[in-house]
Amino acid sequence: MNKVKERLVVVGGSAGGPSAAAKASRVNPDLEIIMYEQGPFVSYGA
Repeated sequence: MNKVKERLVVVGGSAGGPSAAAKASRVNPDLEIIMYEQGPFVSYGA
């Protein structure tokens, strides 16, 4: 039986979207994260 992979879709690449995606990734490393951003840049912190 195939295991269904959990997926998180984040809409928006301002400060909130990448922060939520990073937290979700820390909580569940097996999570597939897809992020959509309308503009050419995504906000991120080093």
